[in-house]
Amino acid sequence: MCGVVFLASIGYFRSNLQHAENGMVIQAEPSDVPPADRRKPVPDILLVAGPGTSKKLSEFKGKVILLSFWASWCTPCLVELPTFIDLHEKLADKGLVILPVNVDEPDTATTFVGDFWKAKKFPFQTYYDPKHKSSELFRVDSLPSNFVLDKQGRLVAQGYGANDWSSETSIKFIEQLLSE
Repeated sequence: MCGVVFLASIGYFRSNLQHAENGMVIQAEPSDVPPADRRKPVPDILLVAGPGTSKKLSEFKGKVILLSFWASWCTPCLVELPTFIDLHEKLADKGLVILPVNVDEPDTATTFVGDFWKAKKFPFQTYYDPKHKSSELFRVDSLPSNFVLDKQGRLVAQGYGANDWSSETSIKFIEQLLSE
């Protein structure tokens, strides 16, 4: 348990450092949304939902995207994921798409994710990245790793470590992007 807390702390501090370096934050006031001309496009990754079922990230263009890489063994991930439910319920009909991407090995992903998704009653699809191609393109090296994209598929914010996506601050941040 101490190791998990330590790793989560590293993610938190790396997230804050990353934010300071890039001028991007996730737990921010709506006025902290970086101007559109400072946002960079992200790679168009393949999101695998299951055998023969996939989508390209670009298929969600026109929506604000919360892309989150997670794993079953990552306690901060399992704490963070349920906070997406409230965010989804409040903003999905306004144009928010939540795209969790599991990075477990295929056997673990199939068994754990299916059971976990049913138990938590998540109202959105999870995707898989068992070969870590997508997570490598996003330079994910700690979990959870979150990326907020604007309607044009440009990076607005990124962070490592668990966030409370059901918080008023997070909701207002996303609402600001939805209003653009």
